[in-house]
Amino acid sequence: MAPSTIGRKASLIGLLVAGCVTLPAAAAYGQATSEPFTVQDTFTETVTNFPCFEDVPVTMTVTLTAEGRLVLGDHHRSSHLTETIDYRVEIGDGRYTTGEVVNHFTVTVNPKLPLTTATSVQQEQATIYTADGQPVGEITVHIASHKTYSDLDGDLLPDPDEIIVAVDQVRITCP
Repeated sequence: MAPSTIGRKASLIGLLVAGCVTLPAAAAYGQATSEPFTVQDTFTETVTNFPCFEDVPVTMTVTLTAEGRLVLGDHHRSSHLTETIDYRVEIGDGRYTTGEVVNHFTVTVNPKLPLTTATSVQQEQATIYTADGQPVGEITVHIASHKTYSDLDGDLLPDPDEIIVAVDQVRITCP
């Protein structure tokens, strides 16, 4: 994903974390409330880090749909999100790619500690086509990420000195 796309995703995730931290806890001790949410966005941008075409400027048209649930309790706030990104990439030499990214994301915040855990599992599959529409290859991307951090400065972001655990695994297959 491109930096601006990641920025959009980080902004969405930041909103979810902020919601987890700032929304009031359930009225009765031990009681949790659950609120569903849906977000949709469509945008086009030029990127230079599309998998298997790094350093090649491509035009990417994206439809992002996120559906999830905020769970608010006395001692924790959490959000559970499934994000689907459908896209078409114009490579510039006539070839193009269509694909989909599915990302499952969970963030849990304990504002009394303060302790946050964020876990994301992403799978992407795309097909590369010639200018005349013939499929010529597949791209697959698998990403697993987990962070646990203590948000000491209260900015809702994991600063390097606040990270307790960070695991990132990325696997990309190109034709």
